[in-house]
Amino acid sequence: MEMKLCGRMIYGKYTAVRHKPGMRFNYAIYVPPCTNPDGSYAVAIDHDGLPDANCAALDYLAERGEAPWTVVFGLCSASLPASVEGGTERGMRFNNYDLYSPEYADLVVDEMIPALAAEHRLTLSPSPDMHMAMGGSSGGISAWCIAWFRTDYVRRVYMASPSFLSMAHGREFPALMRKVETKPIRVYTDYSETEPNDYFGSSHVAGMEAERALKFAGYDMDCAYYPGEGHCARCNDYETNLKVYRFLWKNWKTEPVRPGGLSTRMEKLISHEEPWRVTDEPMPEAVGAVSDGKFTAAGEYIARGGLVIFRTPDGSERTVASGFDDISALAISSDRWRLYIGDRRRGSLYAMSIAPDGSLSCKSLHAALHLPIDFRYPGAYDLCADSTDRIFAATEMGIQCVRSFGIIDVILPLPGERVPERVALGGEDGAYLYAQAGDVVYRRRMLQGSRQDPSVQSEPLGRAYYD
Repeated sequence: MEMKLCGRMIYGKYTAVRHKPGMRFNYAIYVPPCTNPDGSYAVAIDHDGLPDANCAALDYLAERGEAPWTVVFGLCSASLPASVEGGTERGMRFNNYDLYSPEYADLVVDEMIPALAAEHRLTLSPSPDMHMAMGGSSGGISAWCIAWFRTDYVRRVYMASPSFLSMAHGREFPALMRKVETKPIRVYTDYSETEPNDYFGSSHVAGMEAERALKFAGYDMDCAYYPGEGHCARCNDYETNLKVYRFLWKNWKTEPVRPGGLSTRMEKLISHEEPWRVTDEPMPEAVGAVSDGKFTAAGEYIARGGLVIFRTPDGSERTVASGFDDISALAISSDRWRLYIGDRRRGSLYAMSIAPDGSLSCKSLHAALHLPIDFRYPGAYDLCADSTDRIFAATEMGIQCVRSFGIIDVILPLPGERVPERVALGGEDGAYLYAQAGDVVYRRRMLQGSRQDPSVQSEPLGRAYYD
């Protein structure tokens, strides 16, 4: 099939101002010969330049109504000019493409695309369903990163041999795909047999793991594997791009991009039909780490710096645990003999056994929290526990859900990736999870393990790992 371009190319440089200030980017913009019926263009963000094949494939499909007319922004990773005479200019590819971080996504979405559109008088569709990101290798992980952190702007992704590797927490992505609530992203990925195998990992294994993680999480996705071929083998191939873009833009006129489904773990806890909603209700009163006096001494566990204090009803206090740095939250298990402890300076949750007299023993590391790459505090801001002994930990990565034996199987980000500072169960039958970020309170219905459901028992053994 003959490849042809009928639009025009624009070339230029852009120096970042607000995000990653001072970094200088080369760019190319392909403007197709037609606009969509509303006078706007769809948007494609391509990494490592702008091959003719990618633009020509989009034009071919647009002519036949299989895709919208699309402006393609070809962005090369930045360089940082020397600040002193005789200094050497530095490449910023790692900083732009490989970080598990929203920084580059925010630069592209909030600064660069609006600035370039204004400079070149391009009317772009505001709909995230009309925006796509693509790239190969580090450009592949970057394309996914833009959609992952800015799903409000990009919902279609093509990534070839994506570098989900140990460069800058990129290896975390396949694990997080499985645990974080499935996002409204349609994705096409591919990888080959003879991928690089280096000190930061195997691209072949990374491609295979990404495919399986996306399927596990229920994403609307497709994948191709190329035996005998190499890294990013067909990323810029015209025929391949026709196939890829047909999938990514299928039914684009009539169907918005939605999550394909949920993982089997997620389906037990939440529903897509009942997302987070802002509520005018105040945060529920925290139950606190209270011993009711039935099986152990009546009293309340409180935190004071790195100490756990047991306060009895008559007001007397005694220290029952020490050795922490800055305890941020305490929660008690549904069967009343485990105390869970969050320390904002440590990236773990801890557990201790409650004795009949209220004293504590058997301190153990209970759960290892997932961490963003540039965290302020590695630990939990707040904790609460439900009737199945599932812990909900408010962290900078969202609400991490910990099963009774310490494994995190679900992560629930707040809208806009806001950081939850408080978390509690409440509402009708205690079946709603509440989270506060700043002055905003959100709530969401949980499908199991309400605080007021004593018929649901804690998981007794770690063997439930495979359930």
